[in-house]
Amino acid sequence: MVHAGAGPRHPLSATVFQPPRALGVIVAGAFAAWAFAVAFLSGSVASGADPSFKTFLAWGAAAAATGLGIMFAAWAYALFTLAYVVDNGELQIRWGFRRVVVPIGAVQRLVPGRTLDPPEVSGLNWWGCHIGSGAVRRVGYVLFYSTHSSPDELLYVVTDGEVYGLTVTDQAAFAEAIQARASVAPFEAYPMQRSEALGPAALPFWRDRTAMAGVAVAAALCAVVAGYVFTSYPGLPQVVELSFPELGGIVRVGDRSEILGIAYLAVGVLAANSVAGVVLHAFERAAGLWLIAAGAMLQAVLLGAALVALSTAG
Repeated sequence: MVHAGAGPRHPLSATVFQPPRALGVIVAGAFAAWAFAVAFLSGSVASGADPSFKTFLAWGAAAAATGLGIMFAAWAYALFTLAYVVDNGELQIRWGFRRVVVPIGAVQRLVPGRTLDPPEVSGLNWWGCHIGSGAVRRVGYVLFYSTHSSPDELLYVVTDGEVYGLTVTDQAAFAEAIQARASVAPFEAYPMQRSEALGPAALPFWRDRTAMAGVAVAAALCAVVAGYVFTSYPGLPQVVELSFPELGGIVRVGDRSEILGIAYLAVGVLAANSVAGVVLHAFERAAGLWLIAAGAMLQAVLLGAALVALSTAG
């Protein structure tokens, strides 16, 4: 048993334990760099090609690769910031824009990983990164925030609610820090364990399935509009007739490239409405949902405009 030398008048300073993170960050960063390279190459090919279905696929590949690159870059950042902080009667697991808070009073025991079977982690799982969950005999369901390369580097923190799998290189110092805080913690009801989102992850949009579904519908309609315009474009004559029913049926002759404006407008509307809707949703959910829904409806209107324009132009 380790007895704390500090009393209530001498508060203990925060103790930070950081697992080895270089390998996981390098792997995630390599995937991010690869994805961004694919996005750049696809965008370069698409920007220099005539509008067609293949060009649309190239733009789609560029968008998908960009999203993948952003995701791996965010995971690389989260791994870089991964730390276990023992302070103020709490164990904080910091992972990117998320923080898991475990009251010291909830910790029941610490179990070295070398004494248990090797775990199988489901979630983000590559060399130097094991973020997810798994079942381990004798401790049960475990939430992993780990970068271990062998079970010897694991330390299981068993609490009255959850079990956490951490990579702690100096397990004796970690146990001493936990026991020191437990010995000076006040004997009162401690708060529940909780997971807190920080920064961009704290936006309520990410917890609103209705809002996320609205953006997904708008994105799908935008893809349909752009795909239809780009696919039909090669079959159009160089000069097309553009009718304006709202102006009494006036017909104007113009270059077929003007038809592409419908696809570009769809992409611009999607980007502007999605960003504005997410920001507004943080202050007023109903207003944000209306703006997101309006973006989806505008995509439907643009799809109708594309159908009419291409049917008359062809």
